[in-house]
Amino acid sequence: MTAAARVGAAACVLGLACEPSPPPREEPTASAPTHAEVPSLTIPKRRGDVTIDGSLDEPAWRAAASTGAFVHAGDGKPRDDGHVQAEAWLSWDDASLYVAVRVKDRHLRGGFPQNAVDPPLWTRDCVELMIDPDGDGDGRDYYEIEIGPQNLVFDSRFDAEREPRGGPDGPFGHQDWRSEIESAVRRAGELDDDDAADEGYDVELRLPFAALAKARHRPPRPGDHWRLNLYALDEGRAVAWSPVLGAGTFHRASRFGRIRFASP
Repeated sequence: MTAAARVGAAACVLGLACEPSPPPREEPTASAPTHAEVPSLTIPKRRGDVTIDGSLDEPAWRAAASTGAFVHAGDGKPRDDGHVQAEAWLSWDDASLYVAVRVKDRHLRGGFPQNAVDPPLWTRDCVELMIDPDGDGDGRDYYEIEIGPQNLVFDSRFDAEREPRGGPDGPFGHQDWRSEIESAVRRAGELDDDDAADEGYDVELRLPFAALAKARHRPPRPGDHWRLNLYALDEGRAVAWSPVLGAGTFHRASRFGRIRFASP
């Protein structure tokens, strides 16, 4: 996994998505889909330059598609208890998918060696991205990427729901897969300091389509649909773009949202 990053930030996405995490316990924000619905989003071609530095102030992000506020990962209700909240923005070009996530979090947690490879980010704070690039939501041939506040990365590929799997300590999926993402995190707060008044962190990443061998088309064609979900985790609490609604795992591809790649 290569994460060209600048640790002037911190971000972490998790949920039940990575094998060993417990079921989500809390509640999120924004409009909640019903059991029969998952959210959908048309993502535009990137408009303007993006520098992967953790800053979301560039005009290109204002032109990107927004998920709106995430909701409780388990039941889909709005979450406003002050523990964790998030919103994401997405765009694309002929080479890559661009994702930015702004996480509100009162207590930033890292705690991993800075040289850790595929650390269990789901046990702390993180942002998690689940991608089923053939768009069928059948739970086969999908990818998981997590980024924490230290700008460490966990990435893996799965043949089927949470398969293959090792023991309690992994491996989780094909951890030899490398997403080749470029990522950066910008923190508003201090890691692992209970006395600090933290506000949260921003995550910014570029994911090359070339790394996603299971995609129907690389790059996607305008009009192509993928299944994708985003989670933000806070020590067991979780918010999501598309809630799992009792599925018991963040790996349930049928609960991933739908994205459509727009024409230029």
